[in-house]
Amino acid sequence: MGSFYKFWVIFFLNEAQSARILGLFPHPGKSHQIVFDPVMKALAGRGHEITVMTFFPHRVPPENYKEVNLQSLTQPKLDFIMIDSYEKPSWIKKIPIVGNIWDQYIQHIDLANDALEICKKMIQFPPVVDTLKKQYDLVIVENFAGDCMLGLISAFGIKAPVVGLSSPQLLPNKARRMGADDNPAYVPIVTSSFSHKMSFFQRVENTIVHYLSDKVYQTLRKNERMLIEKSFGRRIPDIQELANNQSLILVNSYHVLNGVYPRVPGIVEVGGIHIQPKTNTIPMFIEKYLNESNHGVILFSFGSSLCSSSLSRKTENELIKSFSKLKQRVIWKHSESSEGGSFIGKNILRLKWIPQAQLLQHPKVLALVGHGGLLGIMEAVTFGKPIVAIPVFADHRSNAAAVEAAGIGVILPISDLQANNFVRAIGIVLSQRMRERARLVSAMWHDREQLPLDTAVYWTERVIRWGNQSPLSSQAKYLTFYQYALLDVAAFLTLLFTLLLLTLYYITKYIINFFKNSHLKVVIKEKSVDVPRNAWLGASLVVDVTDKEFWERVGDDMSNSKKN
Repeated sequence: MGSFYKFWVIFFLNEAQSARILGLFPHPGKSHQIVFDPVMKALAGRGHEITVMTFFPHRVPPENYKEVNLQSLTQPKLDFIMIDSYEKPSWIKKIPIVGNIWDQYIQHIDLANDALEICKKMIQFPPVVDTLKKQYDLVIVENFAGDCMLGLISAFGIKAPVVGLSSPQLLPNKARRMGADDNPAYVPIVTSSFSHKMSFFQRVENTIVHYLSDKVYQTLRKNERMLIEKSFGRRIPDIQELANNQSLILVNSYHVLNGVYPRVPGIVEVGGIHIQPKTNTIPMFIEKYLNESNHGVILFSFGSSLCSSSLSRKTENELIKSFSKLKQRVIWKHSESSEGGSFIGKNILRLKWIPQAQLLQHPKVLALVGHGGLLGIMEAVTFGKPIVAIPVFADHRSNAAAVEAAGIGVILPISDLQANNFVRAIGIVLSQRMRERARLVSAMWHDREQLPLDTAVYWTERVIRWGNQSPLSSQAKYLTFYQYALLDVAAFLTLLFTLLLLTLYYITKYIINFFKNSHLKVVIKEKSVDVPRNAWLGASLVVDVTDKEFWERVGDDMSNSKKN
């Protein structure tokens, strides 16, 4: 019997190790691909045959690893956000609640429009078409704004199970694909500036944005479906239905930092998946700069999407003024710096590129100042460094809110970068209390059953082994809104209760009237009264005292008697 089980275990493990896996990553953002690459390379390292569609191909792909380069479809998004446009927000964005709703709504519309444009181009792109004509054992698809890839794999007849992979927190109603809840009463929208503890008006704002953004993505899915059906000349299933058939979603989050979300087994947190053990060495001149600092180093970076050189001259001068007041040294990632770096004053080194994760591991680096990008924040949490978050757009605000809620950093608005405010924020995060808190949260962050990359590989290979035979989602994803909110049950119970009340009312009324009529009857007996002309009173009668006709007849008889 033991040999029988051993045979099947070996069989399924071998099946998982020889799978053909297709990765579809159609968003041209570098920070997204940084999350996806470790998963795909780890799967290739385990013997799977990997094919990846990406805007950021490797210079030298690993073994068992093929790539479809999408860079000719659109410009990869690097240093493309102009920061100065956020330093002075428009008048509508300054209106409380309304401004935040409008800003987030526009951001979701922009994401949807970008996704639709890429969908149009991918449908007709020969390398994409040739790749999708093949069959695969598993498809890993980015779970972000658009779902065009789900429609395409259906159009090409690919029957493999689908695993979703999300770089940020899930967008509105994405969790519903696995039957999990994302109630805006306590689940903040990824573009909001809220933690899970929201005030009344924050919940009002969160609910409105949740509704509006969901409508944006519903429209996007309809448009993607129409594009695909027009191109192929035949109908495909509703894309929302295809999305509900996903077997698993891996999310780049972890509750220690991002807060507790409603989850089902099919939504697996793998926050920090991009952070690998230290392999690359820090360039010698940076290492020297670090080691020679007597009071430590502050790391300042606006990530890969924001163009650091687009800061207004006034704001840049305020930053330089702020950094110059510090006794710590500063390493500043700046897109217009030279490869070898440039010095500003006595304590500022500006570099075109920095090995951020490696630097944050260095004992001389004390804190991170950044835009609130999720990857940078996770790196700081991993290595126990406090954070000054300067959120700009997208998920920066909710990430910054999570940092503040965890007690490991402070938020400094982009429109409030005066020197005094900046120096004050640096002083807070370098305090003994906050540095200890950062180390504590880092310890909780590391306290997991296994490393996030190992978790991702395990669950992915589990889907390869079992497919949809072992479902990881709840039935909630198949319910309509009125079923999910129990509106039909509430209506039925209300009707039933109303009928019960009406029935009890009429039964009670009948019983009361019955007893009332019975008790109002009297027995009238003759008492030796000589009434010759009314002999009918001589009998013992039971008379209804409420009978009007009876009393009129009695009155007439009495009048006649007096006359006689």
